Amino acid sequence: MAADGPEAEALVKRAAADAAASFAGGPFSREVSRDKITALVGKYGDIAYESELILGRYWRKATPGQKDAFVSLLIPFFVATYAELIDNSSGSTQVEVLGSEERADGVLVKTRMILSPQDSVVLSFVIVRNPAGRLVVSDVIAEGAGLLTTIRSDFTSVVRNAGGNIEVLLDAMRRKIETAPPPAR
Repeated sequence: MAADGPEAEALVKRAAADAAASFAGGPFSREVSRDKITALVGKYGDIAYESELILGRYWRKATPGQKDAFVSLLIPFFVATYAELIDNSSGSTQVEVLGSEERADGVLVKTRMILSPQDSVVLSFVIVRNPAGRLVVSDVIAEGAGLLTTIRSDFTSVVRNAGGNIEVLLDAMRRKIETAPPPAR
């Protein structure tokens, strides 16, 4: 059940509008930002499915407790890692869909995020159907680098360098979350 271009573009438009509305009036505390991102991921993504894609073969080797811990840490880790970007989001970003193309890994929806009259950034979203058949955002690509691809590479490197010990990755994620600076006001 592949998605088609117009269906994928409509999902990206809805997600962008919801994200802009969610972050209007910010910055917010890390807890509020995490809750907002969790709600958006729940609506437009599939964190359990993405977790499995990120860890790849290590997901299959993980215990149920390690899988649960990874899923529960992923969004707080993302918030801690991208805190400055999230903190500086005004919610006023406009999104212009530039088109889409069907690929083997899903539909790539190209957009321009208009941050101000002088500043914009091109982002592409990979839209897939998750195992349950729901259309979800699977990856976000900026300047040729996919967020999921980058995180997968970084995380599997940590686990591989630890001799396959997933606990080392979970501990590193917890440390990153604990040491994130407070939002700028």
